[in-house]
Amino acid sequence: MISNVKKTLFLFLLSGTLMLAWGSDNNDQIKSASFHSSKSSPDTLVPFLLADQIDLSSIDAIVKAVYQTISFHEGEEPDWGRFRTLFFPKANLIRITQESVIEMDMEGFILSFTERIKKGVIRSFREAEISRKTDAFGGIAQVFSTYIKNVNPDDSDSSVRGINSIQLYFDGQRWWISSLIWEDEGPDNIIPQKYLH
Repeated sequence: MISNVKKTLFLFLLSGTLMLAWGSDNNDQIKSASFHSSKSSPDTLVPFLLADQIDLSSIDAIVKAVYQTISFHEGEEPDWGRFRTLFFPKANLIRITQESVIEMDMEGFILSFTERIKKGVIRSFREAEISRKTDAFGGIAQVFSTYIKNVNPDDSDSSVRGINSIQLYFDGQRWWISSLIWEDEGPDNIIPQKYLH
């Protein structure tokens, strides 16, 4: 149960959001802050208040958290509450295949993944990082995170490698993932050695 302190903090931030939303339309900073905080449903604002600060404290921590939250054993499910705290609410998640480009927002990705779990297509899932290349400047960062994943690993030893391209920014207090683009390796699309060390 959320403590009284966290309830008070939630109400304070919510009231501040309403004040910003009704503020001057000519103030770009206010418009930006209002946009960032306007979602006050339990699935968005509350997880930010309850976020594990360790997850958000560094690029390394937030990337590791992505893999931890998406992986689960049969009979369980991904940790969507924690997953949401890692991403900017308007983040883009884009899957690249040889046939198409699938663009989703965060909630669309969660819905798509959850539907496949409900249908039994995905009963368990494990994804782990095997290599990483990070470029950063000031408060912006680009991470090429090479992964290996197993769909229903409890039933099969089959695995697929690929690369997650993760864009992040630091707002002065924490890191946010602004977009995540990924593509699996294939016979005609082999991961270069520089992304495997």
